[in-house]
Amino acid sequence: MSMIKPVFLSAVLGIFVAGCGTNESVSTSEKLPSGGGKYILTAEPADALTPTEIKEAVTEPTRVTIAGRIDAGDVEPFQDGLASFLISQLPDGDHAEGDPNHADNCPFCKRKLKNAPKAVVRILDESGEVMTVDARQLLGLSKGDVVVVQGSATYLEPVNTVQVDAEGIFVR
Repeated sequence: MSMIKPVFLSAVLGIFVAGCGTNESVSTSEKLPSGGGKYILTAEPADALTPTEIKEAVTEPTRVTIAGRIDAGDVEPFQDGLASFLISQLPDGDHAEGDPNHADNCPFCKRKLKNAPKAVVRILDESGEVMTVDARQLLGLSKGDVVVVQGSATYLEPVNTVQVDAEGIFVR
């Protein structure tokens, strides 16, 4: 079973959907490598959806705002040398009543988060291919970061995954 997870991650990250837009609310950051700052948002976008909400609402590529934690459970959420990463759904904040450890202790939340789709976030180059630069270096991201991403989303039913071609990323 442990061999299936890396294969699944590679399969999800290997799926490509053409198209990438720009976002006028992004700015350059001095501490990021050349090119990475143009994807970083300076303000958090409003009305972010969960991967589950996108799964239920999106039937064709649609511009969305999605929030999640850079995490893929037992596998690495980043793929070396590619500008892509996986995010997991965040626990329901209202149900947790501000308790940051609530999801670890609530059977309802654990089941809901376990069954939620993951989302693969990709940064595409001008030709519509995933950029061949590691997302950690390009964007200054780390495992466990909570991000809000704007971009074009598609739900990939065969692998229960939301794919987002990012235009801008805000790190909480």
